[in-house]
Parts: sequence; structure tokens; C-alpha cells
Amino acid sequence: MIKRLVTVLLPVLFLWSCGPKNPYEKDIDVEGVNVEIKRLEKDLFSTDPDSVHNIIPTFSEKYGNFFELYNTNVINIGSSGNRAYPRNLKGFLTDYNMNQVYDKIQETFPDLEDTEDRIRDGFRHYKHYFPDKKVPAVYTYMGGFNQSIVVADSVLAIGLDKYLGRDCEFYDKLGWSDYRQKNMHKEKIPTDCIRAWGQSEWPFNDSTDNLLSNMLYRGKIMYFTKSMLPAEHDTLVTGFTASELKWCRENEEQIWNYLIDHKLLYSSDYMTINKMVNPAPFTSGFPKASPGQAVNWLGWKIIEDYMEEESSITLKALLEDHDYQRMLNRSKYKP
Repeated sequence: MIKRLVTVLLPVLFLWSCGPKNPYEKDIDVEGVNVEIKRLEKDLFSTDPDSVHNIIPTFSEKYGNFFELYNTNVINIGSSGNRAYPRNLKGFLTDYNMNQVYDKIQETFPDLEDTEDRIRDGFRHYKHYFPDKKVPAVYTYMGGFNQSIVVADSVLAIGLDKYLGRDCEFYDKLGWSDYRQKNMHKEKIPTDCIRAWGQSEWPFNDSTDNLLSNMLYRGKIMYFTKSMLPAEHDTLVTGFTASELKWCRENEEQIWNYLIDHKLLYSSDYMTINKMVNPAPFTSGFPKASPGQAVNWLGWKIIEDYMEEESSITLKALLEDHDYQRMLNRSKYKP
């Protein structure tokens, strides 16, 4: 089953050289972490459409359970065991629009060496912090602009058609707004993968479903993502542009005061929470210069303070802990 999906993006900024030491950098000595991305979209579109019935066993063996998941839950053409499946797959592979998208994927992703290296680095850190956990098989696919990332048991799959660049003409034709498109570029793939994997391994689980628990949970996932990929810029971890991140840093006290003054921190109203923590052009109640989900960034800052104050707490213990009120109290957070 699909355990988590995700979508996000932003401009490419790597300004990580000078300045103070990155506190997330750790000495990692982990060997044998193998991440080799298998490209389902290439294998499919290089197949003779008139011979698709012959390749089903080969694809089932190479891609395992993900092949069925892809057919039934991503492109929705039914199980490979169905009588109509070869005809449905041929229709998908010969569709003019799908071939246009595939050509764009080939142009944008002639190879995935850099992406593969960065994802491998993320899972090297993952095995350092969680030696008993399994590293997933990693695939790419073309999903007809459905999911960005698919996470299932021992599987992490990347929908490359959701990372073609924020200036991609297909996204404009689909009517997607700028705030959705801003994270649809290839530099965002590693952090999206690690974040999706973290969300699937440690899903939101709190008996008190209020704004505080939601923003601190998302802050935990950002903390996890940065811990796995310490060299990735904060813009890639948050999904904010450089100017949006700058706005958050310059207005941290105002964000916090707004939540306190409007008594939002403990609100359990679904619509209120949804407006504050989910993607949007800007955060509800904040200036238009703010990014959507600014409170999630604040949640990350609180988690950082908590982990600094409680230095004996391991990353594993943090991710398994759902007492967000205690985290806030012990963080001694003061913007």
C-alpha cells in the first residue's frame, strides 16, 4: 500500500560554504549502503508497444511489488494479471501527450548520478542513526503528473514528471499555481525522498490534534531531513525560496506572537490547522511576503532548541516521542 506521498519545490541555491560550522554535520562511518536507482520509465518507453505482453514477467521480477503498485495506484491501468492489461499499457505507452512528457524527462534527466549520490548519502546517515532499519529500493517512474514520491514497504519511488522545473510548460497547461510549481525541480528530489521516508516511518500520531502538535511534528520531520542530509541548503529542506526563508528568520518573533495573541497554538479547529500547516501562496493571517507553512519552520526552530536543551535525547527518541507540549516546555523556546 502507499504509505506516504509528497510534493514540494524551489529555486536552486547552494550557499553553504563560509560561515559557522553546520551543527547537523556528524562523522558518519557506514559502509555497504547501496542505493542504485532503477528507471522504470526508461524501461517501459524503450519497449515495443506491440510486445508489451512479453515483458510483464521481466518487469515484475525487476521491480517487484512496485510494478503492481505503479499499475494499479499510480497510472491506474489495472493489475498486470488482468486480461485487458496489455492493451491498457500499450495505450499508455503510445499516448501522444505521455510521449511528450517522456521526452521532457529524458531531456531533464539524461542521468541521475548526482541525485543518486545525494540520496545514498541520506541513507548512509539513516543507517548511522538507525542501524536496524532497512534501506529501501529506489525507483523512478512517469506517473502522468500524479504522485511526486511514493513510499511503500521497502520501496521509495520518484515521479520524475513532477520535477521538470518550475518553468515547465506542462505545469502551466495543467493550471498549477506558482506556489505549487516552485518546488518541482530536480534539486528538490533528495530532500523530498528523505522527508517522505521519514513521514512513512514515523507518521503523525498524537492524541491531541492541535496546531502545536501539527507544527512540531512537521518540525521534527524537517529536523530528521536535515540530519540525514546536512549538506542540503535549508531552502531545500523547507521548500521555501531564499527570500521566504529570510522573511521567516527576520519575523520569527512576530510569527510566534501572532500565534499567541490570536490563541491559535492550541486550536484544534481543522480548517485553522489546515490553513496554517499545508501548502499555500502565503500563511493565513500573515503578510503575502510570507511563505505558506511558515509555522512549520517555526516548529523546526522549537525542535532545534529542544534538542539543544535536551542533549541526551537521541534522534530515534525524538521521532518516537509524541508529547509536543513537553517538547515546547523543555525547549525553553524564546524567539
